[in-house]
Amino acid sequence: MINIIKSGVGNLGSLIRVIEDLEINYNIINNRNDFNQDWKIILPGVGTFDSFVNSLKNQNLFEKIKELVLINKIPILGICVGMQSLFDKSEEGEEDGLSFIEGKCKKFDNNVIKVPHIGWNNIEILNHCSLFVDLKNDYFYFSHSYHVSLLDKNLVLSVTNYDYDFFQL
Repeated sequence: MINIIKSGVGNLGSLIRVIEDLEINYNIINNRNDFNQDWKIILPGVGTFDSFVNSLKNQNLFEKIKELVLINKIPILGICVGMQSLFDKSEEGEEDGLSFIEGKCKKFDNNVIKVPHIGWNNIEILNHCSLFVDLKNDYFYFSHSYHVSLLDKNLVLSVTNYDYDFFQL
């Protein structure tokens, strides 16, 4: 019961294999008419912020996603640059994001630490939610160059450290 958006930038193969292993119904979204209006949304993507946002706009998906999330209150999960697009901006580009969350994605300072940040890190859970059932301050694998800078700190679920604390939503 998930709409998986095919943005045109990225490979959906790994995500689809996981969804199929979990025996979850899914629908691949190529255009605005493909959505099942009641299903949750996964927005995966790789590549640069601007190319990702422009791909959504060129496929007439950008405004449809905004409508489904803001008006219909459909939950959305962003992965990689898909997650970056949920914010107002990203330092990686000039385009505006979907603006579901106030804030921007910032690049780690590669003059101080190695970027991208790749490896296992312990998280500190600040606010428990259904995503963290049966988890404590466990280890997660990270592979990224950007992190979130939020205006509303109440949205933060956990933090981890890579030279300084950064947030996970």
